[in-house]
Amino acid sequence: MQTTDPAGHPAWLRRNGPLVLAILLSILALIQANHRAGQGRSALLRWEDDFQALWSGADLYGGELDEGYPTLPVTLIVMQPFRSLGPHLGALAWAAFKVALAWWLVTRAFALAAGRARDFPVWGQFLVLLLSFRVLSSDIQHGNINLLVGAVVASAAWCWHRGQALSAGLWIGIGAAMKVTPALGLILLLWKRSSRGVIGFALGLLLGALLPAPFVGLERTLELDLAWWDQMVQPYLAGRELTLMQTMHINQSLFGVLARHLTDSVAIDVDPPKFPESVQIGWLALSGAAFRWVHLVACLLVLLSMVFCLRARASARNGLVVLGEFSMLALAMLMLSERSWKHHYVLLAFPLAFLVAQCIPAIVGPRDLTRRRVAIAGVLSSALLHGATGSAFLGARGSDLAEAYGVYLAGGLALFISVGICLGRMDPGPAAQPDD
Repeated sequence: MQTTDPAGHPAWLRRNGPLVLAILLSILALIQANHRAGQGRSALLRWEDDFQALWSGADLYGGELDEGYPTLPVTLIVMQPFRSLGPHLGALAWAAFKVALAWWLVTRAFALAAGRARDFPVWGQFLVLLLSFRVLSSDIQHGNINLLVGAVVASAAWCWHRGQALSAGLWIGIGAAMKVTPALGLILLLWKRSSRGVIGFALGLLLGALLPAPFVGLERTLELDLAWWDQMVQPYLAGRELTLMQTMHINQSLFGVLARHLTDSVAIDVDPPKFPESVQIGWLALSGAAFRWVHLVACLLVLLSMVFCLRARASARNGLVVLGEFSMLALAMLMLSERSWKHHYVLLAFPLAFLVAQCIPAIVGPRDLTRRRVAIAGVLSSALLHGATGSAFLGARGSDLAEAYGVYLAGGLALFISVGICLGRMDPGPAAQPDD
């Protein structure tokens, strides 16, 4: 039995190296999450007042100027079993659950790209793990729900690839109930004319919106859903005045970055001694109304670009094509959100795995040099803009300024363009049977 590869490395290390790395990174993420929980900084602990408000019948949501809990109450119901374990153990268990979700998300990316996760090249697995770890670890430490939403979207992609349109729509609907942006997946289902997918979406959205009813009653559930709409969605649609929550440097959505560049809003609040006075970077001072028109046009361009790259209903559900389509969906979700922090980029493994696959002839077939060059450019852009913009490289002040100018969004946009170009040059494979 051969125990070494041609380069002289142990065969077991070549086969299982990514698994060993994933385990080590998972342990590191849990240690960091445990430290943060010990300081009471996990979101599961910060939301304690919201848990109590949900069960006591108190107000869970504020108004336009006094925001309460940011998502529908279904997310509190999902986290309640972890909260019941106690402040520290509950936060650690929640972090461990999110590590499992991260594993699911990453392995689905590999499996969509190569047929089976273990068939994705070892060097590619290392690269994707290393480039996406920072984001995944950050969300595990923070204790937010982004990995839960990301895993739901990954499940929708996997179901769609397997021809399970109803289940795919169901997962997208559930994701939309936890966080609005997965609702963009409805565009994908409509464009592909999947009636089963649309029905699944409606069922998932209804399930997520009404899940708290058995615990707090149907009437209170509906009241909370409407209160959340009045707090989060209605003011956004009505064009509320820009606030620091929207324009602060950590917001890497189109809305936040454009607001910082095109209005006289504050990009970085006073934070002595690092920033003795507030920072503004706007090179225009558009009115609120004018800015929203610019933002609307930018959003439409992103949506049209995504739709243009989606395959028609009759195309096969080739795993790599599905990975590319859901990569564009995931990136569009981040760009079109009103607020996207760095740790919201939990689906970064999807576009990275898709682009890495473009460089592997065994996966994509005959070499296409244009696709390969575009893919390499996209991966390098992500490595530079997502991986090298932290305080370890630029210092605390430099990293904040880089975020203010929108480097994280720029990295997402580079991936979006790269995935779109490669997707457009791919052969979708033989036609599949309609799902309805």
